[in-house]
Amino acid sequence: MGTNGTRFVNAYNVIDHGLRTIYNFKANVTFTDLIRRCASLNTVVRIYEDDLVDLARLRNAIIHNKTETLVAEPNIEVVELFEKIAKLVMTPPTAIERLTSKDVATIPSHLSLKELIIEAARLGYGSIPVYKNNVLIGVWRKYRFVEVMGSHIIPRGESIDDFIENMTGEDFLRTFPTTNRYLLAGQKITIEEVLTAFTNNRKLACILITEDGTANCRPLGIVTRGDLINLMQVLEDY
Repeated sequence: MGTNGTRFVNAYNVIDHGLRTIYNFKANVTFTDLIRRCASLNTVVRIYEDDLVDLARLRNAIIHNKTETLVAEPNIEVVELFEKIAKLVMTPPTAIERLTSKDVATIPSHLSLKELIIEAARLGYGSIPVYKNNVLIGVWRKYRFVEVMGSHIIPRGESIDDFIENMTGEDFLRTFPTTNRYLLAGQKITIEEVLTAFTNNRKLACILITEDGTANCRPLGIVTRGDLINLMQVLEDY
C-alpha cells in the first residue's frame, strides 16, 4: 500500500471511529448512513457531507473487500481533503482562540435604563452582558429593548421617560428576560459547536464564553452572529 493510500485509509478510520464514538453509533451503521445522520448533529460533517459520501464511495472502489488491500492509489488532493476533515472532527479549533477580539464589554446591573442605553450606545454593541457583583444577570440586547417598548410600554400609554429613568438594568432583565437569546459556554467550546448552536437555534443572538461555562465567572469572549462568517472561514482554512 502506497503512502497516499495509507494516509487515506488512516483518515477514513479516524473519521469513522471518531463520529461513532462522539455520537454513539453502532458498528452496523454504514459509513454513508453515519455521515447522513451526523450532518444534522455536526456542522463540520454538514459542510463536507457530500465530500464524505463521495470519499466513502472512493474507499469502497479502491480497496478489495475481502483482503482489505489497496488496489488503486488516491491522488494527493483527495488525501489532504480527507485528512483535513479528520482533523476538524477530532481536534477542532476552539472558538475563544480564534475570536478577533477577546475584550468583552460589560455593564453593571445597577444602572438605570437611561444610563444603560447611553452606555450601550457608547460601546456600540447589540448584545452586552450585564453583571451584578461579578455574577451574570443577563444580556442586554438593543432589539429586545425596542421590542419591549413597542409591545409593552407604548401601547399602555406609559411614560417612556419614567420607565427608563426608574427601572434598573437588572429589573429590566428580570422582568423581560432574554435567556433564550444567549448561551453560556466554557472556554473549550469549539468552533463546530458554536456554529451548530447557532444553526439549531435561529433566535440565538450570542454565546458568552466564561472559564467554566457558568454565570459566576467574568466573560472571556463573546460570539455573535456577526462572527460566524469569520469562524466559517477558520474551518475552511484549518
